Amino acid sequence: MHAAHRSGKEVVDGFLSRPSAGGERPAIVLIHGYRGLDDGQRAVTRRFAREGFICLSPDLFHGKTYHTLEDCALKKTSLDIPRAVTNVIDSVPYLGKLLWVGNKKVAVLGFCMGGGLALYTLAQSKAFAAGVIYYQSLFPDPEDLKTIAAPMLCHYGTDDPGTTKTEIEMFRQALDQYKKQYRIELYDGAGHAFLNNPTSKYVANMEAAEKSVARTVKWLRKTLA
Repeated sequence: MHAAHRSGKEVVDGFLSRPSAGGERPAIVLIHGYRGLDDGQRAVTRRFAREGFICLSPDLFHGKTYHTLEDCALKKTSLDIPRAVTNVIDSVPYLGKLLWVGNKKVAVLGFCMGGGLALYTLAQSKAFAAGVIYYQSLFPDPEDLKTIAAPMLCHYGTDDPGTTKTEIEMFRQALDQYKKQYRIELYDGAGHAFLNNPTSKYVANMEAAEKSVARTVKWLRKTLA
């Protein structure tokens, strides 16, 4: 369903999906990639709702979606990151007001651009009990990771030209340096956006998507319990 929450002086629209059964459940804030809140993002939102979570995807592009590589890349590289992070953080009080969430814990999960925004969000807010990072394509400075307190589960494809093995290793070293609680999962042969790109027909990407969802669901159920 359509959702909206206030963030400072603006109202952020979004897409909310939940299980049909009642009762309070933990929530996930899903941060979209550089295409925006498109059909792929909505499909993933529904997917995690089917696994028993309340899922909210805030529209950080405020009604616009992008489709060509050039337009997507331009939008990502010109993004107002502080504004986007604030929009994400301000979704937590909104979720807490919902009868389906109440006092249950909230996780943040991001893909590509959203993966980087999830890292910035975890570093700036203690409102999230867990973070799931999918192949971030915004790379915070290691100093920006020092204040992360929540545990993280991170997913990457070994054949990803956007989030390279070098970037993953630098990220791992920074997390180790600051003694963060994290787990990194690698998927052989998978490329970028293997979960949030519904047009992908590569077997490795499809297998990675299924495995990563199963691992994420199991990990979040334990971490948010």
